[in-house]
Amino acid sequence: MGSTEHSSEQHNTSGTPRSECLSSNATLFYRIFVPVFGTVFFSGFVLALNLIPEDDLYLPFPALWARVAAVTLLLGWLFFVKRTIWRLKRVDATAEHFFVTNYWHTVRYPWHDAEKITESKRLGRRVVHLHLRAAGRFGRVISFIPARHYDELIKNFGVSEN
Repeated sequence: MGSTEHSSEQHNTSGTPRSECLSSNATLFYRIFVPVFGTVFFSGFVLALNLIPEDDLYLPFPALWARVAAVTLLLGWLFFVKRTIWRLKRVDATAEHFFVTNYWHTVRYPWHDAEKITESKRLGRRVVHLHLRAAGRFGRVISFIPARHYDELIKNFGVSEN
């Protein structure tokens, strides 16, 4: 019987290396559910305040103040979503490439296109930022919430964090 040598890299049925998810599964929750739920909630609140006659609101101050405050709150929410939550992406990787998706489009980048990797804390969560050498489809900085095994995977791929 001959011995077979096994590679430490796992492959899918077509023989290409299988990608590992670097981002947390919570990314889908933050990227899709939170913005949709929050926007529907605040939009409904704005609609209700504008459709209900002022006499039926029973407010101790003019209804215009409540309406302006509700619209301001909705616009603030939309700004918050655009500047923070909507920037989160899902990131998968192999030893040669990393794949970035916004759940509609997926782009493949070679690891040498990543200039540096930085981390920050946003809303109490660890966020990783992949800085690209040149702007790609999703810009120059790819942000994602790392998976629990992110540090181990990055080390296994031989990528250095700056």
